[in-house]
Amino acid sequence: MAKAERKSNPFGWIALGFLVGAVATLGALLVASSMGGDGYQEGPEIRTAADTAASEALPESPVTAPAPPKVVPPTLPAVVDAPPTLPENPVDAQMADDAAAAGMTSRPSEQR
Repeated sequence: MAKAERKSNPFGWIALGFLVGAVATLGALLVASSMGGDGYQEGPEIRTAADTAASEALPESPVTAPAPPKVVPPTLPAVVDAPPTLPENPVDAQMADDAAAAGMTSRPSEQR
């Protein structure tokens, strides 16, 4: 077979075309962005009828919102009930014996 009839891989040509296209696009964007000055920042300010109407509709002094009313919490009556009193010895003998047998107290268990 001759060298001209050999099949070649088109990937190289595709990659080269992509790179050339990307560089050309970036160059065109660079040239286009450098033309035309600074856009909105150049030239005198152009006021329209809508701008004039909006500035006339604004009040001269700033409007402040009214202060919210003070909220006074309700007062509770001064009557306070005394806390309930606890009995003198709330532990009965059976509970004391069970606690001593389980080692839950420091006192020795009673002998019967």
